[in-house]
Amino acid sequence: MNQPSKLFEDDVLACEIEAAAVEMAQGAGDILAAHFGRKISIEYKDKEERDPVTEVDKACQDYLVGEINRRFPDHSILGEEQSEEEAKKAKEDSGATDPPCGDFLWVLDPLDGTTNFLNGLPVYAVSVGVLHKGRPLAGALFIPWPKPGGGFVLHCRQGGGCFAGEDLVEVYKSDEPVNNRLAGLPGHFSYFTKYGKGLRGKSGEPRTTGSIAYELAMTACGVMQYAVFGAPRMWDMAAGALAVMEAGGTVMTRSPKEKGWHVMESFVPTWQEKPPTLKELRRWVAPLVVGNNKVAPLLAANLRSRFHPMAKVRRITRRFHWPKKKQQKES
Repeated sequence: MNQPSKLFEDDVLACEIEAAAVEMAQGAGDILAAHFGRKISIEYKDKEERDPVTEVDKACQDYLVGEINRRFPDHSILGEEQSEEEAKKAKEDSGATDPPCGDFLWVLDPLDGTTNFLNGLPVYAVSVGVLHKGRPLAGALFIPWPKPGGGFVLHCRQGGGCFAGEDLVEVYKSDEPVNNRLAGLPGHFSYFTKYGKGLRGKSGEPRTTGSIAYELAMTACGVMQYAVFGAPRMWDMAAGALAVMEAGGTVMTRSPKEKGWHVMESFVPTWQEKPPTLKELRRWVAPLVVGNNKVAPLLAANLRSRFHPMAKVRRITRRFHWPKKKQQKES
């Protein structure tokens, strides 16, 4: 099992945190299930109206933040949809608008796959991840599924394995990608990326689900044999990355200054020397390749960038696109 080296020694506390994360993920999943298929209020975080946030995202995050503050009042919280309570608490605790994080950080995505949810497609996830000094400690993801209760919670803790409910799960085992097995790829993958000679003609059946957390969960469960992500945010994958590791898989990443890929053990390797602020963590982004301990390194070694002149233009002009919120009703 290719896991990060175990540094957190208090397994009793780790179990308590994992159990709490499971309860919270299930609670948020229940909120989503109660609103699925109904008319809900929508705002958009981007000018092109491709990045929606709904009242349900906010309700789930408020629930999660409230539970964390009640159970673990000294822990820090980073959520995709920052609540007023979250911002107020951070300011009150430090007297500053952007305090450094504490040793424990809960990283939340209350609804990853909002567009799927809005369109009645049950392919989404609630992601509740916990870091200790930058290293993944525990995680829980609610996944909608055709079974009694409407879904299951995938959960894990450092060194404890990965479980779908009570069932132990493992990544798909193979020496190389298998053509008739599913592989998670970004929608723009073929535009920006290609495979090297070592993988041409044997990359698997590509799928783009619209939810990073969901694809990480599917990789941990062995439904997908691997997944590639171009630029996930921390809240997209804090829980799912650990799930893959604890399911016997490997998570590989690289920084913008690196040419090669390496096994990810910490989101912020410099955390102990200088704890980051929440503002800094909101800017965190890194590419990922996940799969079993043979396929993930093979993929990383065979990914090649395609040159597209317009890609550079898009990167330059993107900085001038300011978020625009728009309220509307949609079923």
